[in-house]
Amino acid sequence: MSGIVLSASVRQNLLSLQSTADLLATTQNRLSTGKSVNSALDNPTNFFTAQSLDNRASDINNLLDGIANGVQVLQAANTGITSLQKLIDSAKSIANQALQTTVGYSTKSNVSATISGATAADLRGTTSFASATASSNVVFSGAAGGTTAASGTTTLGATIGTFTGTAGTAGDGTTALTGAITLIATNGTTATGLASNAQPADGDTLTVNGKTITFRSGSAPASTGVASGSGVSGNLVTDGNGNSTVYLGTAGTPAATVSDLLTAVDLASGVKTASITAGAATLATSFNQTASSVGGGAVTLKSSTGADLSVTGKADLLKSLGLTTSVGGGNATVSVNRT
Repeated sequence: MSGIVLSASVRQNLLSLQSTADLLATTQNRLSTGKSVNSALDNPTNFFTAQSLDNRASDINNLLDGIANGVQVLQAANTGITSLQKLIDSAKSIANQALQTTVGYSTKSNVSATISGATAADLRGTTSFASATASSNVVFSGAAGGTTAASGTTTLGATIGTFTGTAGTAGDGTTALTGAITLIATNGTTATGLASNAQPADGDTLTVNGKTITFRSGSAPASTGVASGSGVSGNLVTDGNGNSTVYLGTAGTPAATVSDLLTAVDLASGVKTASITAGAATLATSFNQTASSVGGGAVTLKSSTGADLSVTGKADLLKSLGLTTSVGGGNATVSVNRT
């Protein structure tokens, strides 16, 4: 090998062949990658410019994907709207058919009855009834039907129910119960108030024929201080529909009395009515009714002619009024039936 001698021209040709091989390798790399610049060594400026353009192309592709998704959503919405339109058209068609359909019916059954004494001019006939009740008064002219004419003062309904309790006493145990006895007192052993265990507390209630009587401490409000539609009368505030609030006063200055409580019961049963004007209530006994009362130490409850009377409340309170033998803080019920 030491005998091989290269001239300058031969060496130059070898270098040219090496350069040609390098160029061939570079060209093959470009053909395989599809890029004229594959690294920053090839051409830094072109490489980083191409890299930036590739990133922008990727962002644009992502945007195109989002637009394609939006188009799909719009197409789905359009399909839904088209379906709704078809449903509306179907409903219109059904409605039009219903309008054009002739209404008809067929007889399913026949019911007939003979009314005694009825004529084409007067279908009332002469039927009479042995027992009838009503919650209000009925006035007759007495001109037609029946065997007995009724006068203008005749009422339709049952006889008032009456219940007289046993004699009760005040808190001292000896003073006979009167309408002036207060529901609360400084202590439970005075002659002017109920016994301590019988005294109602703030928030206690009585239920009378589905109406509510609520006890509240303190004084009754002025007529300007009551709720709209309610009215005040003495120690009572009523809504005109049978529900009342009884204001007890305070232990040092008691206010509500047994008579106030009986008035609230009569308002709930319909024995009494309330006419309300500008927050003031005017109370009156209803026509042909009898108010509840206290006499000889005993409380007498009266029902209305239109309904039986039911009073439910604390047993100790009702026992102190002589209306029940039950005791305790639980509820007891007193019933007064019509006859």
